[in-house]
Amino acid sequence: MVFSNAHHSSQRELLRLFGITAVLNVSSACPNLFENELSYMTLRVEDSMAADIRVLFPQAIHFIDSVKESGGRVLVHCQAGISRSATICLAYLIHAQRVRLNEAFEFVKRRRQVISPNLAFMGQLLQFEMDVLCPYTVLDTEDGTTAFQYLCSENTDLS
Repeated sequence: MVFSNAHHSSQRELLRLFGITAVLNVSSACPNLFENELSYMTLRVEDSMAADIRVLFPQAIHFIDSVKESGGRVLVHCQAGISRSATICLAYLIHAQRVRLNEAFEFVKRRRQVISPNLAFMGQLLQFEMDVLCPYTVLDTEDGTTAFQYLCSENTDLS
């Protein structure tokens, strides 16, 4: 998996050099320029505090996994390669590697220093981390209210 910006997604020779066979476009307006040559998935989302990018995580993860399983390589991009594409890559790492957000963030930041998911996306990533690493069950309490019981394994450190 490689991630970058819209400019790099438009450079066919660069995509060929990196062995890209599929593109995950996580923008609101970037065109898919090589649809006759590459496999594309487009997930339209704005880089705004109101956007719910988390609902797109399952589709994105499935697309990346399916490309990888077929021996391909995915470019994940948005307009600037800073917030939306970084958020998708972080979610993928949390899911696929079962790592905490801070560990995934440091891993990605070492490879692309300009990443900066917006504050709402960071909150959604934290919730996703909790869902992936520490699933829960819903309980009915004696007083009729609902409570959550987290089912963290002993190896999951969420401190």
